[in-house]
Amino acid sequence: MNIELKYKLNGEHRNLKGLENEDAQLEIIKADNRTTIILHPKKNIELVNASIKVDYVFDSTSKIFLNGYQSWTETREFELNEKVHNMNRLPKKLKEMFHFENYGDAWFYKYDKNCFHGYTYCYVKDKNDHASFTGSLNEENAYMIIHYNKKDNIICLESDCEYKRPEGDFKLFDFVHYEGYVRDVLNRYFSHFGPCTAPPVRGYTSWYNHYQDINEEKMLIALKGINNEQFDLFQIDDGYETFVGDWLDVDPVKFPNGLRPVVEKIHSKGLKAGIWLAPFVCETNSRLYDEHPDWLFRKNGNPVFAGSNWSGDVALDIRKKEVQDYIRKCLEYYMDLGFDFFKLDFLYAACLVMDDEPFTRAEIMRKAMVGLREILKDKLILGCGVPLSSAFGLVDYCRIGPDVSLKFDDVFYMKFMHRERISTKTTLLNTIFRYEMDGHVFRCDPDVFLLRDDNIDLSPEQKNALVTINHLCGSVYMTSDNVKMYTEDKFKILQEARALCGAKIEDVHKDGYIYTVKYVVNGNHGVIKYNSKKGVLV
Repeated sequence: MNIELKYKLNGEHRNLKGLENEDAQLEIIKADNRTTIILHPKKNIELVNASIKVDYVFDSTSKIFLNGYQSWTETREFELNEKVHNMNRLPKKLKEMFHFENYGDAWFYKYDKNCFHGYTYCYVKDKNDHASFTGSLNEENAYMIIHYNKKDNIICLESDCEYKRPEGDFKLFDFVHYEGYVRDVLNRYFSHFGPCTAPPVRGYTSWYNHYQDINEEKMLIALKGINNEQFDLFQIDDGYETFVGDWLDVDPVKFPNGLRPVVEKIHSKGLKAGIWLAPFVCETNSRLYDEHPDWLFRKNGNPVFAGSNWSGDVALDIRKKEVQDYIRKCLEYYMDLGFDFFKLDFLYAACLVMDDEPFTRAEIMRKAMVGLREILKDKLILGCGVPLSSAFGLVDYCRIGPDVSLKFDDVFYMKFMHRERISTKTTLLNTIFRYEMDGHVFRCDPDVFLLRDDNIDLSPEQKNALVTINHLCGSVYMTSDNVKMYTEDKFKILQEARALCGAKIEDVHKDGYIYTVKYVVNGNHGVIKYNSKKGVLV
């Protein structure tokens, strides 16, 4: 095991190879399958990177599981001859115009065509499904990035500790390493967390039908098809506010009576009322953007964009008390209106705030998530667009894939963009490969299923695969359909999918584009085969 620490002292770059020099000392603690490495600084150093390298011989049958950076990032097993998509060939002007790199890790991680990389936990397995697994227990301090260098036959564990200026001892690594069958090692790892006691939830969300084009009338029409015998939740998504960031300004044209009457009607049907917010961003058309330019996070005097959504979404500087007070005021406003369920989106924007901070990305993100939980107390939280390990144990539900697209893989040119792009194709594989988190660190939200016939380009077979896999591998079962328009056939499809709820996945096997999922539900064994190229069950 080769350990290296890179750091700065008085602006000068230095390295520690081994365990001690005049600037710092590393302490290694080993117990069973667990390794902890603690930094004891001797001087006022600024960390750049810490890494552990071990030799590993890959072969042509190796499959490598990569857990993506945040909720929306592509997550699945890769074969050795595949490449992780990157935007290196995209023109710089295009990337800067749409801020593609800021959705994921490309703004701080340099992609290498010879190297696979993932976050928090990853494994490489052979043709017999024997896995060499590594998982971090240190994500509140520093994200662990696992690199698989197939060219040099090296596995490298990296502590993402950039910018950290430790005032005392600092835990660089704390990880477990297991060898064994994939399902067994995943169970062993996630047994360190949880359990999550939040119940599965069935509900309606307005987004994937109306998007921002919502109003009181449309919400009440949709509510007529939702009853508390088949659903638990009715959630109002983006579009009720005047502009993103102006959360206290409910659109008076769309909702002339405000949101309270809608909440009351939702509650009168025995349903929980849900609301969507993106608390760490604002769009450039918002009043907040114009009136509080000092609340925006800036680098070199320029606002830092979290992406190109709406009129352009800018990260708020959550270090400022005024921003923290505003976020609290907004969330408490919706709590006072009676909302029970909060879908909080674009949360990764919190750890774009890295300018001259003595903290790691993981510390900043975790602190932001703790703050949200403290404000919302016992309200149900669905985290979305968040580095998943920062949400462990702090949210009740969490998105585990990108947004579902109304075309199976969205429009063709988006395939060349960021790894967090909208795609039903991607989110289904994320759902399959992130299912193990469910019931441990939170309840998994695979995003919506859609069975309607209008305003959608998914085939009947693709819609069937979506509803089936969502219910088999997740615990949040949402739709944006007007359920009142369902035929008996559609209710039958939904009922068959719901029979899979609570299933235990026994095995996932990849053979090219075909994924075989073996499961047990209510004591009965079952198998589905999914063709990821066509998006259908076979």
